[in-house]
Amino acid sequence: MRKKVLWACVTLALSAFAISALFYNGGFSFTEFLQDIKSASPLWLCAALLCAIAFIFFEGRALALILRALGYSVKKRRGFLYAAADIYFSSITPSATGGQPASAWFMSKDGIKGAQVAAALLLNLTMYTLALVGIGAFSIIVFPHVFIEFNTASKLMILFGILAMSALAFFFILLLKKQSLVRKIGSAVVFVLKKIHLENAAHKFNSKIDSAIEKYNECVAILAGRKRFLARIYLLNLLQRSSQILVTVFCFFAMRGDFSSGLKIFAIQTYVALGSNFLPVPGAAGVSEFIMYFGYMTLMGEEEACALAILSRGISFYACSALSLMAVMLGYVMLGRDKNKSEGIQ
Repeated sequence: MRKKVLWACVTLALSAFAISALFYNGGFSFTEFLQDIKSASPLWLCAALLCAIAFIFFEGRALALILRALGYSVKKRRGFLYAAADIYFSSITPSATGGQPASAWFMSKDGIKGAQVAAALLLNLTMYTLALVGIGAFSIIVFPHVFIEFNTASKLMILFGILAMSALAFFFILLLKKQSLVRKIGSAVVFVLKKIHLENAAHKFNSKIDSAIEKYNECVAILAGRKRFLARIYLLNLLQRSSQILVTVFCFFAMRGDFSSGLKIFAIQTYVALGSNFLPVPGAAGVSEFIMYFGYMTLMGEEEACALAILSRGISFYACSALSLMAVMLGYVMLGRDKNKSEGIQ
């Protein structure tokens, strides 16, 4: 809990600093920004907010389909909860390390076994990463001039992000294809536990690892043998990534942006998503805003660039995180209620 609070504070501090810097560099006040929001198109702002909700929905849909393929009857609303837990805890922990464990916790409470949870989350994470790499490749091929227009610092962050995402995708695919690698990781965990003198924990972990890996391999074999199913999961992750990027496009339209520049804004935001992997901080706070600001400056003035960066970030990250938090809190309350009911029946 202390770590969660700490990283939540770090996120708020970095975000406040980044937003303050944007306002300072843009040379306009918060009052002027509010006036810009009031003058924005409500229709396009609603579309942007719907895209933020779609970002949660498509991940939930993908997780639900994967778990159904593994033999579990998972409803759409439970998939939405798993995705919300992933998104919210990813937003407040470094390198999004808290997302999958939080999602796995809710899955385990629904009676889903550990091997199936691990296989489902790893497959979805692989497709999620590949989706961004695919969209990034599209932007590089179709809009190479957009990348060239970024400043040097932004270019370096974007390039590092591309390398990091490509390396992660390769590693995730190895975990799915080379089950022997999973065994080596398990052996490494046992070695570390012994080194820190946790002999009992090491013995218990080692006694269960073979059975767990065997079940994990069975799950992977079930999923890997269905090409159309894998294509569907990839498509859902592609829609999820695209919906997040479209938040910025719709915010641009809401602020009376030129429709002919919509694809360029999409490309800029794709580079922002890639570059946000430059630093392992919660939500890539500060990095996204930095790249956004200089990217949007290639299309508009400083004031408009700052307003768009703050508005789109506010919806795609902060509003989305808030919605995810509400879903997680509701899901947690529902779990407690269901537990009390079951205990009352017994």
